[in-house]
Amino acid sequence: MAGARQRIAAAAGIFAALFAALCVANGAAAAPRLYVTNQEAGRVVVIDTATDETVETISVAPGPAIIAAAPNGRTLYVTYPEIGRIDVLDPNALDAPRTISIAGTPFGIAASDDGRLFVSDWNRNIVSVVDDATGKVFAEIKVGRAPAHVAFAPQLKRVFVANREDDSVTAIDTDTLKVAGTVKVGKAPFALTVSPTGERLYVANVRSGDVSVLDAASLKTLGTVRTGAMPYGVAVSPDGALVFVANQQSGTVKVLDAASLDPVQRTKVGKYPESMGMLPDGGRLYVVNWMSGDISVLDGKSGKELKRIAVGEGIRGLAIAASE
Repeated sequence: MAGARQRIAAAAGIFAALFAALCVANGAAAAPRLYVTNQEAGRVVVIDTATDETVETISVAPGPAIIAAAPNGRTLYVTYPEIGRIDVLDPNALDAPRTISIAGTPFGIAASDDGRLFVSDWNRNIVSVVDDATGKVFAEIKVGRAPAHVAFAPQLKRVFVANREDDSVTAIDTDTLKVAGTVKVGKAPFALTVSPTGERLYVANVRSGDVSVLDAASLKTLGTVRTGAMPYGVAVSPDGALVFVANQQSGTVKVLDAASLDPVQRTKVGKYPESMGMLPDGGRLYVVNWMSGDISVLDGKSGKELKRIAVGEGIRGLAIAASE
């Protein structure tokens, strides 16, 4: 009986390998890839989500912070607050970045679908609008103190920025490049994300240990939810039904029902979870654990941890982009 099971398992393995090869031969879409910044080592690590294994590691400038993908997924952007630089990366030629020098301390970054970059300057309290192609800064918009993460809502033609030291969020009109409004949230907002429909804005407030839920159009507060100690990352499922919050000091991810804002799952992950990203199909969520040097892979429906991927201490930022 044992021998028969072994022969069946071997046959199944051969069939799976042949099926995978056939898919590649017939041009089946490759799985998305994770792009993870290692701030301490000055690297970008690439992970294939089909296998959850590292497929490439490249050396970059010292101190990479945030990494973000263009809306079409064909370009990646990395900020370097300590040296005033942005790298523009082609996912298919990561070792040949195009660099943009920028004044101040660029931190958060979001790309619009027309090739503009909206970059927060942590120390100068502005958002710079940069032309991707030329690197020219053609607007500097005054926001609150210590602007951190930036999120783009194409449906509303708005960019949102979390002002950490002002306990506020600023909305910028991407047509006029003027402030459309500023609203108070919890204490020390850091990360934020927009729901897939552009209707809601979720803001992780580090010092008050909660998430502010805003109407993205009116900036009206819809609710405030306690999540855990030091929420540093927030993500929404592609269908908008679930909200995931990474609590850095708690070492947990809290899952909320977006309709009721009730918690539905609390999952223990690695040490100091920060950035998060979900696959386009909503099947899995990836959580960067800064201090334990690994990535927790969570089931996108239940929020339960499936496994961890060892990457290396010092990892901070995460972006997901389609593989060519």
